[in-house]
Amino acid sequence: MTRKKRVLYLILPILVLSLAVLACSGGYSTSRKVSGNSGEVRVKTKAADGLDTTSVEINEDWSYARIGATATLSVESGSCQGVLVGEEGTRMELNASAGSAGSAIGDLVTDGFGEVDLDLNCQGASNVEVFVTFTRK
Repeated sequence: MTRKKRVLYLILPILVLSLAVLACSGGYSTSRKVSGNSGEVRVKTKAADGLDTTSVEINEDWSYARIGATATLSVESGSCQGVLVGEEGTRMELNASAGSAGSAIGDLVTDGFGEVDLDLNCQGASNVEVFVTFTRK
């Protein structure tokens, strides 16, 4: 095998892995704190434009649990409409634009994995954050 082919076989996997990392780097970051029957979860993304859905883990041990939640959606620029969707038809709607956060209070029911869905419809939004505080009922 020639030296060029060996170099190509070494560079090709590195290039593919680099592209995969770049493709995944624009997603959501989530942090969660649970203490007893209450907690908080924060979901962030640097930029959002158009429709997107992600799962938000409340607590993996709380499958089909009803929680009382307070949610806030904020954006640095642009605007977003967000909907937290749980089981049993539970949902919370949020609207935010630059400088004007949106909030809602209500009940959500987690799915079999202790999660709810977050549906976002954003227009040129940057530094999008959804912050949810919750208590198990």
